[in-house]
Amino acid sequence: MAASAACCSAPSVTWANSDSDFQISGFGRLVAGYLDTGDAAYLDYSDKVTFDSQSLAALQVDWQVIDKVSVTAQLLAHSNDAKDSGIEWLYLTYHINDDWQLRVGKQRTPFFNYSDVRNVGFAYHWINLPQQLYNGVLFPTYEGINLNYRFGNDEIQGSVETYWGSYNDSYEIAETQIKPDVSNLHGIIGRLQRQNLRFSLAFHRGDIDVALDELTAFSNILRSAGYGVSADSLSPVGKVEVLTTSLGYHSFDYFAEAEIMKLAGEPTAFPDMIGGYISAGIYSPPMTYHVTLASSSVTYDKPVNEIPLGLSPELDQLYYGYDSVYQRFKRDSLNSLAVGVRYDFSANFALKADVSLLRGQGKQRAFFEVKNEQFDNTATLYQLAVEWVF
Repeated sequence: MAASAACCSAPSVTWANSDSDFQISGFGRLVAGYLDTGDAAYLDYSDKVTFDSQSLAALQVDWQVIDKVSVTAQLLAHSNDAKDSGIEWLYLTYHINDDWQLRVGKQRTPFFNYSDVRNVGFAYHWINLPQQLYNGVLFPTYEGINLNYRFGNDEIQGSVETYWGSYNDSYEIAETQIKPDVSNLHGIIGRLQRQNLRFSLAFHRGDIDVALDELTAFSNILRSAGYGVSADSLSPVGKVEVLTTSLGYHSFDYFAEAEIMKLAGEPTAFPDMIGGYISAGIYSPPMTYHVTLASSSVTYDKPVNEIPLGLSPELDQLYYGYDSVYQRFKRDSLNSLAVGVRYDFSANFALKADVSLLRGQGKQRAFFEVKNEQFDNTATLYQLAVEWVF
């Protein structure tokens, strides 16, 4: 039952007395992984055992400024050089009353059930959160405001959360570095719980500029040649909409949960995606056994190639150049089956072992970093982890 209890908030044990205005807590993980192929990498794992892909440590400080106002700061250190270390959270919380709470500052974007505790491996049963949702395609944090209303009675508890803000930072998916400029990012999330059953439904929307220099340069060439429709079809600017829902059941003996996401993006360079997973497991303290099926399907808008073919070598070059740009868009359609076990050997430490069977669809990237064109988009990932909180 430890995993289900921890998933609602980042677990911690304070170093301060209960009367203190400061509380210091933290978490960490040491993860070893091995991918059974040298033709590709997945989550920076390859055919050599490595510890520096997902290992991390974090320190969180909560300061009660006055009765209803507190400040939270979280510092995160990644072992992976491709991931930015530094301030992960920095926000002010105002407890308006027992039902209403307002936060202002840098926060986790509340796309999914485990978004707040994405880095806290102790808070969930997997070593990897299912990549078909928790893959970084969506913006992990935002700077803005968040308003949360809680309600309920003895039978049903629930909350409505809404937020508004922006994101302007970079992150990596497989070997691709992305730096979107997201403004007017907003959403509303509804959650209900009745006894062991939980349900959520959310909608998110934002204005995005994917900021791909190569794409912009080629689009300008098309526009100067008089092919504005094709140029507009490669625009990196537009809106992104995300619809998510989840359903879960957790008892003292077993659990089952599922999350589904539908992502639609106006910019051609931003994919449309449907992703989800279903996970089930058995609690047999101190052991947890689990299995997860997950899938994602990625598509892009159809190309609009208005350039005539066969009239001149220059136009032919533009025609095939357009097709080449479109074909280079990354498609992350992936099916996976993960099985694992977790052993909670104390209240603050857990051992995990997971095996993930990965099957990419067709010749798509499927979240792999392909090193050999003969790679068949199938691999098995073996992982061991130590997770802790303090």
